[in-house]
Amino acid sequence: MKMYEKKRLHPISVVENILKELKDLLLPLILVTIIGNKTISSMWDIAVPSAFIIYTIAIGIVSWLRFTYWLEEGELRIEYGVFVRKKRYIPFERIQGISISEGFLQRMVGVVKVKVETASNQYGEAEAVLTAVTREEAKRLQYLLQKSKEIKEIVAKDESAIASSKHDQELEQETKTVIFSMNVWEIFQVAVTSGGTFGVISAIFLFISQFDELIPYEKLYKDAQTFIAHGVFYTAAVVLFIFIAAYMISVVQNMFKYAFFTVEKAGENIVISRGLLERKKVAIPIERVQGIVIKENIIRRWFGYASVYVIYAGEAFNEGIRGSVVLCPLVKKKRIASVILSCFPDYHVEHEFIAPPKRARIRYMARPLYVLLAPVCLAAFWLRPWGFLLLLALPVAAYFGYLNYRTAGWAVSNHQLALRSRFLSVKTVYMLKSRIQSMEASYNLFQRRRRLGTIEATVASGPGGTAGKVADLDEEDVQTIYAWFQRTKERQVLDE
Repeated sequence: MKMYEKKRLHPISVVENILKELKDLLLPLILVTIIGNKTISSMWDIAVPSAFIIYTIAIGIVSWLRFTYWLEEGELRIEYGVFVRKKRYIPFERIQGISISEGFLQRMVGVVKVKVETASNQYGEAEAVLTAVTREEAKRLQYLLQKSKEIKEIVAKDESAIASSKHDQELEQETKTVIFSMNVWEIFQVAVTSGGTFGVISAIFLFISQFDELIPYEKLYKDAQTFIAHGVFYTAAVVLFIFIAAYMISVVQNMFKYAFFTVEKAGENIVISRGLLERKKVAIPIERVQGIVIKENIIRRWFGYASVYVIYAGEAFNEGIRGSVVLCPLVKKKRIASVILSCFPDYHVEHEFIAPPKRARIRYMARPLYVLLAPVCLAAFWLRPWGFLLLLALPVAAYFGYLNYRTAGWAVSNHQLALRSRFLSVKTVYMLKSRIQSMEASYNLFQRRRRLGTIEATVASGPGGTAGKVADLDEEDVQTIYAWFQRTKERQVLDE
């Protein structure tokens, strides 16, 4: 089969598109049925939903028939549209990456979903989506797109050259090395120590808000007042129940998300795969990694665990965290160095960090109080006498500021900068000198009086980049880091 021959998606894509459209139509159908039930005969309940469903099925089939794609002249070309025929040509040089995932329907018939990402597409939206193609076709697309610099030469060759390149790719896949994986117990630990509770609660309220016209808010408000009047204990119990339920949902979601999590090294790429209901796979070219981020939340830090993220220039598979991909959702801190060395030999995470000077300690302890002092004092006054217990939050906040002081630090080597800071979670950013986009040294009036300064370094990944920042370092340390970055062209050549 020639590369420029037009192809259609697997027929299972018809089912997926129809189900997606029906899901979007679910709420309007319910509202139309309820409204019609009050004004029109019972035939309305059958006729209107049936018409919507038949129309959706017909459009889904026609859309599948009119959707074609092919590779030609260094481009991925797509034609689609039911009433208006549209064409989209995506040059290989514009493509930053592709993701391969397997939803429930795809896994039933042995196909995959391919998302094509470019620099110009909006965040969270793919430039093009092939909802159901064979694994072999997806692998060939991925191979050609990763070799975009050589694509013109590959397209010009005959079928035997394509077969040879496919054989080389399969040989490369056979030599994959598993760097990191997680068992069921580790996945459970990730789930119970991850956030997401507030996200679940927000999603529930967002869903409920769609039924504004149907919910008797006045009655619910009066019932809530009556309920609260029974006592604070009952109110607190209900709130606690909601949070526990949301937390359990979040745990289940995270277990499904990180099931079968595996990191493999295949040639010059790091392949990350995970998921139970929807199997996802990401191939990250090592040369496009901009930095490494290690995060330790309060619970994980107590037990000696951390999470590792890769700052990735492609911006293709961030899942809500702009410019980063999860490399290790949960890993023992003593194991991080070996994992990173196996994946990215240029990075080294075993450093002795230089801490801020002792004269910066009071600034770290006072910083949380700037935000909390006024609201805590006002709340304590209005809720007196029990409200005065809120004043205990002030020394607790100062203690957290002291912990932030104890954790902060910096380290440099010939080619790498590491910055560590803390709010509630500890964040350590490792950046190669050649990948740093910008660096800023700042000194405010209060810092100058104590000979202190702040250093911030940014690597290029998305609008604004991803930054590491440490406040209240010794003024000489800030100048040392800044001088390390402001190298001459001759030194840059030697570093590379």
